[in-house]
Amino acid sequence: MTHARNRALPSDTNSMAIFACVVNLGSFARAAEEYNLTPSAVSRVISRLELRLGVRLLQRSTRKLSLTEAGAIFHARVTQILLDIAEAETEVIASNHEPRGTLRLSVPVVFGRLHVAPLIARMMRQFPELSVELTLTDRFVDLIEEGIDLALRIGGIPDSRLIAKRLCTNRRLLVASPDYLARFGTPAFPADLIQHSCLIFTALNRPHDWRLVGSEGITSISVKGRLSANNGDVLLEAALENLGICPTATFAAADLLMRGELVRVLPEYEFEPTAIHAVYPSDKQLSAKVRCAVDLIAKSLSNPPPWDRLPIIAPPRQGTH
Repeated sequence: MTHARNRALPSDTNSMAIFACVVNLGSFARAAEEYNLTPSAVSRVISRLELRLGVRLLQRSTRKLSLTEAGAIFHARVTQILLDIAEAETEVIASNHEPRGTLRLSVPVVFGRLHVAPLIARMMRQFPELSVELTLTDRFVDLIEEGIDLALRIGGIPDSRLIAKRLCTNRRLLVASPDYLARFGTPAFPADLIQHSCLIFTALNRPHDWRLVGSEGITSISVKGRLSANNGDVLLEAALENLGICPTATFAAADLLMRGELVRVLPEYEFEPTAIHAVYPSDKQLSAKVRCAVDLIAKSLSNPPPWDRLPIIAPPRQGTH
């Protein structure tokens, strides 16, 4: 008796899409414009959705909209459902369409220079109808406000308005030049860092507080140094000039370590790992150009990424000190 299954049909995807649009744009009126409806019609859609679910999804006030706890849960699931539907349609409809148009891509400076630029060149050779507008910046970029199709983010929690695909783990460790260590000594324990000149990466919160993970857990050290900068390349260059001990991502230091220009300091310790994500707006259908770029970058990086598979950057040993 198949008709019994129809008594509790799930909410239709159009209502879910309108709800997600209201949340993402923060306005009934703006969502109404997107769907060529009146604000009152959009409000009725949300009210029917709330009535069906038996919970309030949005807190309405004269100044702004906000999600209830139930609304936040529903929005997260709806976003993923809409993404799955869009990807399913894209795979079928766009399977015979090559990427074309302009891909607006934003990536962190050092990571983009070392690991994304070569991939972009490969993608453009493969797809001659595709143009790329690449922005290298370490500042936070609002994809929706700035019209960015795709961004790579290192660390942090992705914006709830964005779809995030985890690409790989981002490991960070300590390095210094052999000459610096020969002159000032090699730290044997995290506490020894207090006696050294440390290079401070100011793009992070509390940049002087280093939290190092070893076999015994997390050790927090407050360090000091004469040079601070918000760019990793600058600090690596300073380390090459024997100016101190440098915190760095493995993706930035791998080649220097392989050539012996820098060496690891406290190799049994690393900073707490973060992740590298590809992020793109959730309220847009996944285009062929974005899908192609995400797939190419994900395939190239894998997990662990190529630089973390090098012998010189082995995972920290689990022995005791």
